[in-house]
Amino acid sequence: MREPLEIEIMGQRLVIKSEDSEEHVRTVARYVEEQIRQLADTRFASTLDLALVAALNIASEYWKLQHQQEEAHQTIDRMAQRIGARLHR
Repeated sequence: MREPLEIEIMGQRLVIKSEDSEEHVRTVARYVEEQIRQLADTRFASTLDLALVAALNIASEYWKLQHQQEEAHQTIDRMAQRIGARLHR
């Protein structure tokens, strides 16, 4: 495991231990802060509310991408089977 890394999101300092590179961790932290800041002008009163809604939005993006990836794999598998069937004629 790499050395602990200090990051800041919305004024909150966090110490992160990760197998990922420092660049990756900082990029993800900036993304999370960006997502929270986009919600900051909405009706959510507390930073915790903002963080939770941002987490839900990020999780939604993740699940949609997972579903798209699964569909792409299924399409590739079907196409590979068709190509294989034609090659073996």
